[in-house]
Amino acid sequence: MSEQLCPLCQQNNLCKAGTAEQNQCWCMAQQFPAELLAQAPDQNSCICRDCLARFAQQTTAVQQFKPV
Repeated sequence: MSEQLCPLCQQNNLCKAGTAEQNQCWCMAQQFPAELLAQAPDQNSCICRDCLARFAQQTTAVQQFKPV
């Protein structure tokens, strides 16, 4: 698997890890929950911004749902 592809959705992860610009990468300012990282079959590729956002939305929706 390419390190430039998200291991969850197979789209470009736009990560700059391993390049001269890695400190400027979007992912350096993010926190990736352990639950999301555990879903990745390939631990050598970065999860993309869309998958991170989708996970955050799903987690928020579950937290907001409170059965009566």
